Amino acid sequence: METVGIAGAGTMGSAISALFANAGYEVLLYDISVEALERARKRNEREHLIELERAGIKRCEKLEIEYTTDLPSLRNCEFLLETIREDLSTKINFFKKVKEICKRAIFATNTSSYMPSEISKGAGVNVFLFHFSNPPIEMPLVEISGFGDASKYIEYAEKIGKKPVVLKKQCRGGVLNRMLCALGVSLGYALKFASPYEIDATVKQLGFRYGVFEIFDRIGLDISLDVLKSLSEAYPRFSSDFIKNTLTQFVEAGKLGKKSGEGFYKWIGEEIVPEKVENYADVTTLLAVIVNEAFRIVEEGIADKETVNEVWRLVTLSPGVFELAEILGYENLIAQLEKAYQETGAEVFKPVIRKYY
Repeated sequence: METVGIAGAGTMGSAISALFANAGYEVLLYDISVEALERARKRNEREHLIELERAGIKRCEKLEIEYTTDLPSLRNCEFLLETIREDLSTKINFFKKVKEICKRAIFATNTSSYMPSEISKGAGVNVFLFHFSNPPIEMPLVEISGFGDASKYIEYAEKIGKKPVVLKKQCRGGVLNRMLCALGVSLGYALKFASPYEIDATVKQLGFRYGVFEIFDRIGLDISLDVLKSLSEAYPRFSSDFIKNTLTQFVEAGKLGKKSGEGFYKWIGEEIVPEKVENYADVTTLLAVIVNEAFRIVEEGIADKETVNEVWRLVTLSPGVFELAEILGYENLIAQLEKAYQETGAEVFKPVIRKYY
């Protein structure tokens, strides 16, 4: 039986440990915090079992996981996945330590906003991107990229019941988070015309699995803020005082989203406290921004159009992003982007779509 190590016992790490344990791997969940490990243990004893069942994954009766604060205990791992804090130096330092301990392991990172090559270069060891969407048990997508043979990473993803998507090139944010970040940056403009709850209700009517603001809450507003800062370094168009200030205010108030019980929404366990919505919103501009970023991704050679479509389908349950564009009409999307660009001057609205249509 292969041994898998998961480093980081937060929201993502605890759920990912459940996926590997459920698939029959010997799993060690490592964290420097005893409290974090205890919270993960409780989630794996009940909450994650329910999530596995809800996701349609055949589950075992009990998840066999070893919880540890002892880094050397990871020495026999064949696969080690890092899910720790979204900070580049912290990730690099972690892999510097474990490369001396884990002589047999292949390494991977669940980073939301850094390139695996940035971690690899700093740590002096080859690290692949193995990125889950949130919530990781429910979402089928795993994005994979890195230098070398990806076949073993694909095998791990498939064995835990996920659908791996291999990217052609590395970039900060991969495919999904670049589209989501573009969407998030454009929310300041959208909120001039509708409330968060109207926007979320509308995109759900379009077939999205979750609302936009609900996604922020599920990811965690503190993590969303870290991702936004990191991606803004690579893509200045993602610099947005509105969303940065909004997220900062929430985080400073301790409102981190689902995990703290309140963010854009109030939460009771896994469920949102419903907000009354009387009107639906025109979200065409938001959808246009997603399509616009998708074209940038294809243009840069990160992934082809069908791969970008597949990423969007797996996460939203709606049509692929380019399929959505065909439904809405490219001229309509371009007009919406040009209007927002003229009004705001924000680079995220600059219509690169026009190069193609």
